[in-house]
Amino acid sequence: MDTMIAKKDALERLHGLRFDEKYLTIWVTSTGCTDKKDFEIRFTKGTAGKITLALEIMRIAPDLCKTTTHVVELSFSWEELGIAVEVLKSASVKVANPFGLLR
Repeated sequence: MDTMIAKKDALERLHGLRFDEKYLTIWVTSTGCTDKKDFEIRFTKGTAGKITLALEIMRIAPDLCKTTTHVVELSFSWEELGIAVEVLKSASVKVANPFGLLR
């Protein structure tokens, strides 16, 4: 999302994303007040064959601060997201969010 005003169910523009055995880490735009609690992360399971998870990351609270726009790193443990690491190891994950550069 290029502006910091969140729109209901709007996918956040990501600057990066990383999975490892403990965390989902995302890089997003901030103007000074972006925090983990400002995001809702949804995983939807597919039904056919190999497990497929659709990942959607929404900003649910706007960042209304006025510092210089910059990218911040936020990490979420799989435990806090309610996803078993064993499921992730055998799943195919599709990220719905757009990716882009900081402008």
